[in-house]
Amino acid sequence: MYCSDAEADTEVGLLLGTAGGFGGIGANMRHRTRHWTTDPLYGDGVIFTIGQGFADDQGMKVDFYDEIVNLPVAELRLSHAQEAGEHVFAGTLRIIGLGVWAVSCSEG
Repeated sequence: MYCSDAEADTEVGLLLGTAGGFGGIGANMRHRTRHWTTDPLYGDGVIFTIGQGFADDQGMKVDFYDEIVNLPVAELRLSHAQEAGEHVFAGTLRIIGLGVWAVSCSEG
C-alpha cells in the first residue's frame, strides 16, 4: 500500500501480509529529500521501525519509531470505505517535527 499527499512531496509505503488485521512487514517513507526505511531491502534511508499497528474494516493506525523503538518518528491514520467493489483509504501522515499531510492511498 502506498499513500501520498496531493503534491507527491510526502509518501509512505507499507508491505502488508495477507493475514487478517494489521500485518505490517516492512515500510519506507519519504518527505522531499529525506528517506526512512525498515530495511535496506526496501530502499535507502534512515532505519525506522513499525512500533505498533491496528487495522479493521474502518481503517488503519500505524506508529513508526526509531531503530531502537525509543522515539516516535511518524503516525499514519487512515479511514477505509468500500462500496460496489471499490476501496478507498485516506487520512493523515504526521512526521514528528516536520509536519502533517492529508494522504490518499492505493493498494498494490
